[in-house]
Amino acid sequence: MKSASYNKNKEILIRERSLSIGESDEVRFSDYIKEKRKLEASPSGKKNITTRELAERLGIDYEQFRKILNMNKPTKKRDCIIAICAALRLNSEETDEALVLYQYMPILDTNNPRDDLLIEILEEQFSNPLTIKEINQRLVRNGYPELDIIDHRPSIKPASEQENAHFKLLKKQVQTFTDDLFFGDQYDSLDTEYSIYRYHCVAEMWLDDIQQKQIYHLSADTHNRYCMESRSASGHNFRTYKSPEDSGIFKDYYLELDAMANHELKKMLCILNDTKNYQTRISAGISDDALHVYVETYNYTVPELNEYYLFEYKNGLSVLSVFRTSEFMRCYLKPDVFTQIYGKKSNTLIAQYNSVEQILTDRNPAHADLLKCRSRYFKKLQEQADVLISDIRAGKTYIRHLDFIYEDKDRVCEYFGVEKEFDCTLDEEYGDMMYAGKESADFQIENCGTVNVTIEDLYRAFELGFTDIKEICRVKRNLGSIEEILK
Repeated sequence: MKSASYNKNKEILIRERSLSIGESDEVRFSDYIKEKRKLEASPSGKKNITTRELAERLGIDYEQFRKILNMNKPTKKRDCIIAICAALRLNSEETDEALVLYQYMPILDTNNPRDDLLIEILEEQFSNPLTIKEINQRLVRNGYPELDIIDHRPSIKPASEQENAHFKLLKKQVQTFTDDLFFGDQYDSLDTEYSIYRYHCVAEMWLDDIQQKQIYHLSADTHNRYCMESRSASGHNFRTYKSPEDSGIFKDYYLELDAMANHELKKMLCILNDTKNYQTRISAGISDDALHVYVETYNYTVPELNEYYLFEYKNGLSVLSVFRTSEFMRCYLKPDVFTQIYGKKSNTLIAQYNSVEQILTDRNPAHADLLKCRSRYFKKLQEQADVLISDIRAGKTYIRHLDFIYEDKDRVCEYFGVEKEFDCTLDEEYGDMMYAGKESADFQIENCGTVNVTIEDLYRAFELGFTDIKEICRVKRNLGSIEEILK
């Protein structure tokens, strides 16, 4: 049996982390809350909520609350920090940050059912602000203890003893549906392969109305549909609502169902945002009026490095970027859509290379094996990008497959917003088939002058991933034809 002793001369450094000693460079909890208070309007009409008003929202004596914030008399109650964040309408990520700042309290854990419900509530706070009383009612309704904020609180009747709705919660569930995972993308297009609209989440709840001897089945989904089915000895009833506000006594239950469905959708979108879940992903689109091909993978060779490799090709230039987290969806989505879905998240760029030769110019012996690994990934991803470009040129792969997406090809006029310019009409018999009355149209585009665009240009531009008529006009004006972006 070989000795288990280490040969230090052959050890390879794979991670390094510097730790700050002391609190000089750290953000203080009180400063963090002060900055967040500036974002929350005051109920008195002032620009921001005051510390005293925040204490009132929590039902805590002002002087005691001030000592908790400044940590003159720190609280040991994690629920207290969560309640402060909820009162300031912070989301779950901001709450996690606050918990860490306050004596490194444990962050919210999705594997803990009560924590998961609190995450759901915190994410709901922006669209549907809940008071501490309403949060406690929801916790109690789901069988969990209310927020344990502080000892010797003012005599507020516990949520478990308050007049609650005359319904008993029997069961809750949330389901996610999709129709394009097991059998491949139904549109056979790069542009739809990782669509953020692929998931349909439905949250359901069963309530027992003991007094009326009825069972209510409520459901809400991420398509803003609200349904209610009731069953009793006298029969069965079904109805729909336009919004939770229209549902009367069921409003709070539908708000909870909304939060459940959106919380589940966020989990699905987090899976979609990480290439580690897909091994390797590749796609293409139009960026800065040029074909942009990108392929990403995770360093599975040495996963301890936690490195994502994003290879990009545009305008004849190749670049390999090394990141700490996945960047694929940032390339895949428009910037405003990415921000709307994932927020203004920053990523750590570790290194960037324009060629294999550049990678190998680093002569540091400690980096030799890592750089060889990166150079292998550069070559591998470049080969995959080259194949995709060839397939797009040959018509084997489409960024958008026109024949699969639209039965009536002239619908591209509607996509680019040029129905009037092409005299489009709808079929009188069926009403859903679009026809272009003109073969071409002239467009006046700023800095481009007059550009003639044909219906064939629109077909090809759609297939190549163009998103608006201005892009089409600029490329035709500067390059002569749509096809030139492939050369």
